[in-house]
This record gives sequence, C-alpha cells and structure tokens, in this order.
Amino acid sequence: MKSTKFVTACYIMSFIGAHQPRMLSTATIAKWVDTHAARARQIVSQLVKAGLLTSMRGGGGGVLLARPAAKITFLDIYDAIGDEEMLFFSVQNPFSNWADHCSVHNVLQDLRGDIEKKARLSLKSIKLSEVFVPWDEETMKRAQNKRTRSTKVKEPA
Repeated sequence: MKSTKFVTACYIMSFIGAHQPRMLSTATIAKWVDTHAARARQIVSQLVKAGLLTSMRGGGGGVLLARPAAKITFLDIYDAIGDEEMLFFSVQNPFSNWADHCSVHNVLQDLRGDIEKKARLSLKSIKLSEVFVPWDEETMKRAQNKRTRSTKVKEPA
C-alpha cells in the first residue's frame, strides 16, 4: 500500500497558506483536510521540524507558514515528510541467485533513478502559492455551509 502522507502534507500546507496570516490549530486543519487529528499533528510536527511551519503553543496558538508560500515548493514538503521510498516501484532484487546472469536489476535501478530525478525536478517547480486561493471570512462561511449541507443524511423517500 502506498503512503498518502505526502499528499496529506500538501493539503495541510495549502490550507495553512490559504489562511495566512491567521494562526490555525491542528484540530481545525484536521477537520478541513479531512484527516485524523493525530495524523495532522504528526505531519505538522514534521513540517515544523523542517522549518516550513512555525508553531505557537497555548490558547491563541497554532501554526503559520515559516516563509512566504511562493518560497515553498512541493519538493520542500516532500523532503520534510521524509518518505524515502520515492514513487513508482521498488528495485530490491528478489532474484539474487540470478543476478550474475542478467541485468534486469541494474536496468531497473537506473530507470528508477532517472524517474526520481525527473520527479524531484517537477516537484521543485511547483510553488505552494500556485495551489490555493487565499480565503477570506465570507469564502470560509460559504464553504462551511456547503460542507454541512453535503454531510447531512438524506431521509428515505
């Protein structure tokens, strides 16, 4: 099963960026990003440690972007989350007895390296500021109302 940690981190970062300079709690982030609060706290902690977010404890506390969204890339987020196993496929060689007789492992390892380099370049080209629209209070209220309407259980006819 593939990890969704990076995707969740991107959603978290875009949500925080959209609400700058408002301080957000991890409970609020978890609710809007639709993830468990403990998972949001874990990911936010990694983003803070990487210097992408700043945090403040206490009643008025929460998290903010540590630098402008235009200066944060998806590669920064990816590296902060630390999913070492990059996309696509594993190159572990289960056929070690056959390795002396074929070059499948070497070819796939080179291919995976090329794919990873290209993926990292692509991630580096995507700025956080490109993936969200800043929200004002009115936009937030409309979105909350829409979420409330869509989560209401429909009565049987």
